[in-house]
Amino acid sequence: MVISEQELERLQNVIHQYTTFFVIFDIVFFITIILVIIFAIQYMKSRKRLKNSSRYLRYAIKGQEEERARIARELHDTIAQDLRYCRNLSEKIEGENGVQISKLLEKSLSHVRNISYNLAPPDVIRNDLAANVLNLAQNFREHSKVEFRLAIPDQLDIDFLSEEQNLNLYRIIQEALANVIKHSEASEVTLLLRNENGDEQKGIYIFICDDGKGFDPQQIKARGTDGNHFGLVGMAERAELIGAKIEIDSHEGEGTQITIITVDPASTVKNS
Repeated sequence: MVISEQELERLQNVIHQYTTFFVIFDIVFFITIILVIIFAIQYMKSRKRLKNSSRYLRYAIKGQEEERARIARELHDTIAQDLRYCRNLSEKIEGENGVQISKLLEKSLSHVRNISYNLAPPDVIRNDLAANVLNLAQNFREHSKVEFRLAIPDQLDIDFLSEEQNLNLYRIIQEALANVIKHSEASEVTLLLRNENGDEQKGIYIFICDDGKGFDPQQIKARGTDGNHFGLVGMAERAELIGAKIEIDSHEGEGTQITIITVDPASTVKNS
């Protein structure tokens, strides 16, 4: 079969059109893939920025506080009441068994009260860090065998602290003391609150020192968040949220010192 020149030329045109179409399609497809990848990268970066933003932290911490309050209410309104009821019933049991059961229930009730208090202490509502820390110190002494030393000057200027700063500073101190009990194996801990000295910027300076076994902060950062040191991450996030500076100085076998500095914004404006 002989193909005429016209048919051959038409066939070549068809092939050329299909070739051009697929070349253009490949180019468009490649560009689309690149754009999708770029968009995905930008989307992930924007999500990461949002996650690390103060707004995200504020929402996350607010959610934590609301959940703490909810659990505290549940403990108080259900478990604590049930334990009190059982304790009252046990007191009607005659003999040593009744006494032992009553003591056990009283101990359990005390633990529940302590957990409920730590979750949502009623005193934190007041915009007074010093008073809240005093209550925290009393609770620490009652439920810990670690010797506790507290130093707060009579004239402590904390008027510049907002309600949010008061709450988060309290939570940072609370978590630091909880870590002393859970991890440090310390025999004593010292908590100092003071205002600026000498050339220091005007603000509140908080120091928490213990004589425990210490740890390597760099190793904790390298491992990231784990079950034993998740509280350190929360402390850092709360400090970042309220514009405070937190430093953790610890060495294995040499104890730990945590420093939290919150500068009065008025002094920052004056210096600038």
